[in-house]
Amino acid sequence: MATIGNRPQRTCVACRKSKAQGELVRYVVAPDGTLLVDYRHRLPGRGAYTCIDLNCLRKAVESKQFQRSFRGRCHEVSYESLAEELQQSVRQKMMNLLGMGRKSDQLISGSNAVITALRQGKDIALVITTEDISSAIAEKIRASAERENVTYCQLFGKGMLGQILGKGERSVVAVQTGTLADALLFELQRYTHMVREN
Repeated sequence: MATIGNRPQRTCVACRKSKAQGELVRYVVAPDGTLLVDYRHRLPGRGAYTCIDLNCLRKAVESKQFQRSFRGRCHEVSYESLAEELQQSVRQKMMNLLGMGRKSDQLISGSNAVITALRQGKDIALVITTEDISSAIAEKIRASAERENVTYCQLFGKGMLGQILGKGERSVVAVQTGTLADALLFELQRYTHMVREN
């Protein structure tokens, strides 16, 4: 295992570039031979890695690199199902981060509260509206965020966002500036890059 400083290095099975382990996606084989995305690097067993890039994932599948890495212990894999699982893993990580934000009081939810916070110049790093919000409200919030140079995106549904926030349906949430917002923005950048590639 190569290391640089105290950071373990791993190699993408597709492009063969070495990177810090945390900058790659890890995959493991379940006992039944199913290949799993281990996005949080927590599952036991031998791992294989790709860049967080759907082009590398596609190349790894097409050239049967996972079968080689796991010495034939994993079943045939589908690029489409792995790409979907990877995107869902990133969405889940963002949901977990928002849940942490709720517990640490770093979120503002509700369209009126978020618009007011933006107008008052509060330290907001990210505004999320749901994918099923009305287009008129979404546009109003997007424009407010844009005026304040705040990142804006659409994710989840009202029911899911409400569940994450421990409330009834919610269509808008703002994340205040800080380390949590930085982590969310990092995952959002990964997610939007993958969606563009797909």
